Parts: sequence; structure tokens; C-alpha cells
Amino acid sequence: MDPCRNLILEQVEVLLMKEPGRKSLYDLLKVTSPNLEESSLDDSILRAKSYKKLKLRIHPDKHNNDSRATNIFQNLNSFYNTCVSTILNDRKLGSQQRGKKEFQKCPSKTSTSGPLEFDVRDKWSFLHLRLKNCEAKYIPQQVAYQCMNARGAIAHCRKTQCSYKIKESCSVHNVEEVFHKNGGSRNFEDIDDIKHELMTKGPVVSTSFLLSKTFMNKCEKSFWFDKSLIGKEYPLLIIGWKMTSFGEVWLVQPLTRNGSSEIQRVAFGQFGIDDHCIAPLSTFENTPWQAGPYFDISFPGTTEWHTWTGIKIGIRSNELENLGKVLGEDLMMMPRAKKKFVIRSKTKHAHSRAGYLKTLERQTDEFPWRIEITFLDD
Repeated sequence: MDPCRNLILEQVEVLLMKEPGRKSLYDLLKVTSPNLEESSLDDSILRAKSYKKLKLRIHPDKHNNDSRATNIFQNLNSFYNTCVSTILNDRKLGSQQRGKKEFQKCPSKTSTSGPLEFDVRDKWSFLHLRLKNCEAKYIPQQVAYQCMNARGAIAHCRKTQCSYKIKESCSVHNVEEVFHKNGGSRNFEDIDDIKHELMTKGPVVSTSFLLSKTFMNKCEKSFWFDKSLIGKEYPLLIIGWKMTSFGEVWLVQPLTRNGSSEIQRVAFGQFGIDDHCIAPLSTFENTPWQAGPYFDISFPGTTEWHTWTGIKIGIRSNELENLGKVLGEDLMMMPRAKKKFVIRSKTKHAHSRAGYLKTLERQTDEFPWRIEITFLDD
């Protein structure tokens, strides 16, 4: 017998008296699926899975065929169907309204700050944004990871060895869910906010761009966009902007079945490109972006560490023991062996460099050992 049966029945009974819609359906399904994301309502498979779980918990057979349970169970299906119909109609209406914007003869959006043009690849030349082929169903996830990996490289101050990758078994299906699973996301109020984010923290993602037939007909290089997504929102990585004779345009990099495209241009305010832009909240400075083995130290506070050819530091005896475990051999032999390892900041794991032990010396002060590490180009 379900010990929570009466509580669940009571909750469902109260919720069935509410106006059918997205919010009421979300509250209803969370009764038996407390970890359900609100965005899962847009996924027919996840939505149906949560609904099935709810039905099983309140089925009359689970409640000794109690008349109250029978009545609630009978009313549940019609309430659920009405909620789903409302969600689908709202989504269709939203797409139609965004499509109408294409034909409105209104001035393009403009900004009041920033240079005439900017490209994250110019400021952070080590960024590698190109990817291999990507199936249409994975584009939202991959764009999110592309943004996160780029920001990880910015935190690491160089090209990374490690990266976030798509897992086919993952239940996360859109950009916002990926960001929330990895520390949350931030929405941008206007174009100036988007520009500031690009210049200071890196790429952002447009989740509102509508890949319409009108756009595909106008775009000279429409072949870079996945045609199977025409009429749907198409997440795009925004990497900068540029002033043209026709006004300001965003520099974007679409993902397709053939992988990353050439950089494309979409005018400010067109096709919903900047209606909803987001970026991860995390700086990814506590994420390791380089494969070990790691030797953690108190890294210098200067921001120029990534340009150095090496480093000399004093360490305590216990830290020397840790270094020995990392290298796995006689430390006195290591300067000759030049065995590669990764020196990493204790507080910001993104700050790391590969190198080898050049010298090991005894000294008489607070730190009884002095080591010199030569950094390798990685």
C-alpha cells in the first residue's frame, strides 16, 4: 500500500480544479515527478513519461478501488489533454507572431555603445569554434556546449584539451537546460548587454532565432542551415557583430549536419535573433580543461601566468610528497627524465600549464624545497 496515497490524491484533486494550462499541468506532473524541468513540457516523450507515472500512482487499483480515487482518475485524462492542447496552441501562436515580424517594415534595432565591430576570435585568438557534423536533434545541446567550451578556453587562457560533449543518453534537450545543469544561465535585456557580454566574457547563444522560409530565400548561403528545422527556433552561437552599409549585423555560426558553418550574418532585430539571448552564469574557472596528472599549488595572482616560459616556487615537504606521487618516480631523477605533468591552481582549476621538473633544490626558509618547472607549449 502506498503510504502517501491520500496526500497524492488530495494534491491532484486540488490541482484538477485549476484552469487547464501550462502552469497547472507543470504543478500536476511535479506531484509524482518532483525533479521535472518546466521545459520538459515541450518534449512529448518526457511529458508522456511523467503523466504515465502520475496515472500509475493514482490508479484506483492502487487505492483499493476507492470511489474518490476512481473519480479523480476519470477526470485526469480530460484535464491533461486540455492542458496539452493549450500548450501546443500557445506555441503555434508564438511562432506565427514571430513570423509576422519578418514582414513588418520597422527600423532595425541599434545599440548605443561598443566599437563598430567585434569578434571574439580576434580578442581570444586561441578559440576553436568549428565542430564536426551534428544531427538536427542535437543542435541545441551542441550549441550550448560550444558556448561553454569557448568560455572554458577563455578561463584557461589557451586552447583546451578537455571539453563538454554530447551524451546521447542525456535527457537534456535545449540550451537553457544545459546551462542550468551546469550552474545556471543569464538572460540579456538589450543589445548593449549582449555586446558587453561578448566583449568581456565570450560567445552568447540566441535561442529565439526563427529559421523561416523567408530567411532561407534571402540568405545567400542558406545551405549552411539545416533545412529540416525550417519553421522552428534554431539556436545560434553569436560571436560578435559588424557595421555594414545596411546597418549592424550579428556574426553567428550555425551548426548543421555538416558541422560548423562559415560565419554568417543576421541583422539586428531580424527573425527574432536578439529577442532571447542567454549565456552560462559559470566562469568555468573551477573546471579542469587540461588532462592530468595534476600537481596543485597556490598559483600566482597575476593574469600573465599563461605567457610565462616557466615558474620557480617554494614548496613544503608534504607538497613535495604529492609531487612524487604525481610523477610516480624518484624525484631526483625527474629533471633528467623531463616527465610531463600539469601544474594547476588550487583555487582555480582552469588555470593550469603542462610542464616538466627542471630543478629540485633544498633551501632553508619557510619552504624547505625549491622547484623550477619549465612550461611546455600545449
